[in-house]
Amino acid sequence: MDLEELNQSAVSAAKRLRVDDAVAISANSADSMIRFANNSVTVVNRVEEAELTVYLAKDKRRAIASTSNLSAGAVKKFVGDLFASMRGLPESEYVPLPDEAVKYSASRLSYDKRLEDVDKELPGLAKTAIDSALASGGKRSAGVINAGKATVAILTSAGTRGSDSHTAITLNIRSFAEKEASGHGLSCSSSLDGFDPEEAGRRAGEAAKGMKEASEPEAGKYEVLLSPAVASNVIETVAGAASAFSVDAGTSYLVDKLGKQVAAPSFSLTDHGVVEGGLGGRVFDDEGVATRSNKIIEGGLLRSYLHNLTTARKWKTKSTGSAGFVTPHSWNLEVGKGDSSHDEMIMEMKKGIVLTSNWYTRFANYRTGEFSTVPRDGAYLVQNGKVVKSLKGMRAGDDLQRLFSSVRLLSKKREWIQWWEVDTPTLCPWILADGVTITRAYG
Repeated sequence: MDLEELNQSAVSAAKRLRVDDAVAISANSADSMIRFANNSVTVVNRVEEAELTVYLAKDKRRAIASTSNLSAGAVKKFVGDLFASMRGLPESEYVPLPDEAVKYSASRLSYDKRLEDVDKELPGLAKTAIDSALASGGKRSAGVINAGKATVAILTSAGTRGSDSHTAITLNIRSFAEKEASGHGLSCSSSLDGFDPEEAGRRAGEAAKGMKEASEPEAGKYEVLLSPAVASNVIETVAGAASAFSVDAGTSYLVDKLGKQVAAPSFSLTDHGVVEGGLGGRVFDDEGVATRSNKIIEGGLLRSYLHNLTTARKWKTKSTGSAGFVTPHSWNLEVGKGDSSHDEMIMEMKKGIVLTSNWYTRFANYRTGEFSTVPRDGAYLVQNGKVVKSLKGMRAGDDLQRLFSSVRLLSKKREWIQWWEVDTPTLCPWILADGVTITRAYG
């Protein structure tokens, strides 16, 4: 079955069971992958997947489940079993889905037909990244390129229907000049035109070369210049804290801060359901509500939480088109740009550290926003506007509100970021913040 037939089969089965509401969301994807190590391609693969997720509501009881067994008989049994499982569930705070049928058309804002079948080009793109890293100082490189398309279709018991598709290509490359001298580069885009493996390789190679004589820093407070990759990792947690579900659960540092100053006046954060160049999102959310652009933070003020129908009723507002079946979430994040160049930001630093990559961001306290993260693959000490040496063996820590309230400069240039440390595609500048705590990782 195609996606529309799959959804129709699931919703028809649900209606025969006399549910109050039903939603079927089917998705398929085709993803091509090439992996390389020690400057050579090691794996080439293509994976096609399909999945059906069904939401049912009956007598204030709700159930959600997914399946990849998509034959007609299996779908009917799946819906029946899901309905039967609801009998033992307690009643929940139930908000009916919209009863007006809406038909959605695909946005096509983030779709490049060339990425539907890009397998033959991947080896050349990988070679470009590897060669660029070698020319820039890396001796051996490893990484992966993923490229493909995804389509999602929806049908509700009220008749809301539609589908949307997007394409994406992402590269992560890690280069080594010595055993402990490494650098990281990435490039991601919704189109081949925006993909730059040469630049990603150059960054990885240069960082690896620059880390040859890295040493541990002195612990203390520093100005910190966050690359788009590092900043996006932290900003994604801000968007998570803006979910009304997190606020209601008491696990957000943004509790009771709507309309209040939570960041520097220069900092703004917007979530887009669909946006040109975005690597994710769609025109409808999981409840069949139209997605839109939501200003989360504007001029440093917290303007909005992200809502689904249930949280919107509790807060006496409207859904922001951010519904997952369980929690509201962001789709494509955009940080407002500044007016500085990268070099100008370096020159503004008196005693600071440049961070180009980070791993293992962890929270000590979600309620206060206290977190720490491990800088990797290219970190540099800056004194009086000049990079003086490379650094390793450290951890950066702060709380989210203090960090973003101390933002001093943002770069004009922004980059789309998505990789294993950043799930939500984020258009992000370089960010210079003051007073970040740096501790030594050892001793």
